[in-house]
Amino acid sequence: MARELLRRYELKAKKSLGQNFLADPKIAEKIVSLSELPSGKTVVELGVGLGTLTYALAKVAKRVIGFELDQNLIEILEKERFLPPNVEIRHGDILKLDYQALAEEIGEKLIIFGNLPYYLSSRLLWNLIQERKDIDFCVFMFQKEVAERLMARPGTKDYGPLSVLLALTAKVKKLMELSPGCFYPPPEVRSSLIKIKFINNSLPNEKELLKVLKASFASRRKKLVTNLKALGLSKEEARNLLEEINVSSNARAEELSPEKFLALAEKLSRDE
Repeated sequence: MARELLRRYELKAKKSLGQNFLADPKIAEKIVSLSELPSGKTVVELGVGLGTLTYALAKVAKRVIGFELDQNLIEILEKERFLPPNVEIRHGDILKLDYQALAEEIGEKLIIFGNLPYYLSSRLLWNLIQERKDIDFCVFMFQKEVAERLMARPGTKDYGPLSVLLALTAKVKKLMELSPGCFYPPPEVRSSLIKIKFINNSLPNEKELLKVLKASFASRRKKLVTNLKALGLSKEEARNLLEEINVSSNARAEELSPEKFLALAEKLSRDE
């Protein structure tokens, strides 16, 4: 359907927007099923595209509010009129949404779905983690390498700030893999369907933690005692801090568990 709609309206997928449209209605239905979406809920879809997932969501949800940046796609959906009446499409940039206001409008925590382009997936997740008090769960299609970073464990090359934050604030589960053929145009890599269920609305010293993570992973090959200088610490002060939380002065960021980063943020907060 995606290929046919684009051809009919003489449009092409925009690489600048990372457009790889979900093209298989059966896969869309499977995504909704695997997500365990409760019936009778309002769902927010980030990036409606050509409406394949939107249609499947609308069969289960009470209401679907979909956001789409590409006005051409919105016009196609309005002209084709195949989406049911419980779907509302809004023009908007998903990086600029006010999630608190949206949750207040709906009257409950948000359930969010989306097929996320590679270029903005990490930025969007940072935003969502900050807004998690207003979010129940998210189900996203990520490029496989992004998904691996989200679920990475300490000591692996994919482990990073997002891995740490999600480990501390959410339950992250891989639901399925999707082949390039599920999309049009097909991407060059496989995709993964990930469910993120937020379980921790607040962390102690969270602002300090974000600073610690940014500094710690800035140069992955360098030792923590060097990277922590970005926080105004001398090497000696950094060594002492690491010693207090039972971490070797030779450690690199990827070796620390999420709980150790929390402990480090707490020590730094006390010393300020």
